[in-house]
Amino acid sequence: MTEDTTTFRSKERVLQDLAKALDFSPESLEANRRGRLSKEQVKRLCGRCIQPATLAFLLGVGPFAIWTWITAGRQQIPFTAAMPALLKELIHAKELFAAHGKFGGGIMLASILAGFAGGAFMALRIPFGLYFDLLERKVELSEGRVVAREEQVLRANGRDPIEKYFFTLRRMKAEVSLAAYRALEDGSIYLVYSLPRSEVLVSIEPKMDDVAADFSLAKNSSQG
Repeated sequence: MTEDTTTFRSKERVLQDLAKALDFSPESLEANRRGRLSKEQVKRLCGRCIQPATLAFLLGVGPFAIWTWITAGRQQIPFTAAMPALLKELIHAKELFAAHGKFGGGIMLASILAGFAGGAFMALRIPFGLYFDLLERKVELSEGRVVAREEQVLRANGRDPIEKYFFTLRRMKAEVSLAAYRALEDGSIYLVYSLPRSEVLVSIEPKMDDVAADFSLAKNSSQG
């Protein structure tokens, strides 16, 4: 059954739908109106930085730490003393292969280098712009006509294309969920709250004739 998109929705109702789709609360919106991120938003957005940073650390340090532990057990020395011993073996390849053989030394060297390469790759995926935005917690306001766009990414072998959805406002282009795409009254005037460096969309509300939508209605509706 085709969804009826012509049903009239008040601006308060549009705000409710957008808040639910984009996961921002009345308290977060109020903080954004004052130009600040809420604690709730900071906590939620931190995951985008923590996950790649954690993977970068584990990949970069993990193999070296494992081989350091093996070296400590093999030479019967403390873990801290095994680190410089392992570094010495890695720097001097002859000592490495003499201690572990060509096959064992090759596996050790390859695993450590692969870990460093994987860690470097994940480090490049850390959103440093978002990281500094979270430190500053500043939110910028943009006002204008927001358009919802849908794009398809074609895939090989006849597989179904990937659907992507965006809100656009002048040069801003924020990827959103299908629920948010459907929640927007396309082409209406909105107040858009985003982060200055990463341009991450944190909340959005319809422009009212007077001041702003009464988000208490949205909060009461969500509890009903």
